[in-house]
Amino acid sequence: MDKAKLSTELQNQINQLNQLRKQALKQEQDEQKLFEKNKIEDLPHFGKQLNTQRKLLGIELTTLEMQTGISSSTLKRLFKDPSQVKFQTICIVAETLGFNLCAINTHKQE
Repeated sequence: MDKAKLSTELQNQINQLNQLRKQALKQEQDEQKLFEKNKIEDLPHFGKQLNTQRKLLGIELTTLEMQTGISSSTLKRLFKDPSQVKFQTICIVAETLGFNLCAINTHKQE
């Protein structure tokens, strides 16, 4: 292979790598925006989010009770202030309503 072809091919590979870097950076920025947008700031607000999602899905409280096995009174407490119910209950209801809860350690570890 002559030097001109080799140089052209090398430049093409460099361009592809730069494009991949840009795509990875954009994806990382998009994920960070999504994280910030969906971050749970306070539990009462999260309870409202869950209840709003339930209503958007057209799920009656009694239906959600049957789907999850969690009593209507507990669901009402959860929607008002999730700190009043067990974490497992929050997870079950959130998953049923299409939420994926995740824990992200934001502290740098050495």
